[in-house]
Amino acid sequence: MANDMSQNPEFQSLLKQVVEEAIPFCRLIGLQVQSFASDQPELRLAMRNDLLGNFAQGMLHGGVIASVLDSVAGVAILLKLAQTQPREDAYAQIREFGLMSTIDLRIDYLKPGKGNAFIATAEVTRLGKRVANVLMELRNEEGERIATGAAAFMLHGRA
Repeated sequence: MANDMSQNPEFQSLLKQVVEEAIPFCRLIGLQVQSFASDQPELRLAMRNDLLGNFAQGMLHGGVIASVLDSVAGVAILLKLAQTQPREDAYAQIREFGLMSTIDLRIDYLKPGKGNAFIATAEVTRLGKRVANVLMELRNEEGERIATGAAAFMLHGRA
């Protein structure tokens, strides 16, 4: 697409800043943007002791898993909007992030959250006028699928 804002370096820099610095919880857990692919973005999380749920077995907290999957879903929607409905500039495009909210989130925990690092990916399965649907996945650095998820987001301010 000629006006694909998702691959605009300024937009990508703003998105990285929002995820890694501006969203307090994402900053707290250490989320990092690894890929800006509009069909399957990636966020990375390094394991730290303060992210453990089961400290005796060294497993990532289930709430952290859910939060990471929720976050990558939001990034996927924002990138899909930037690709299919580009705004006039990077700042207008990044403001779309503030116009969406999670309205449904389902997480399936498949394996214990063990690993040194985790990669979350997401795919937008439907981008409607008011609601977007997303499928997400979290794998550890060995490629083991730890959890999957499905989410629906309200796109506020859209007709």
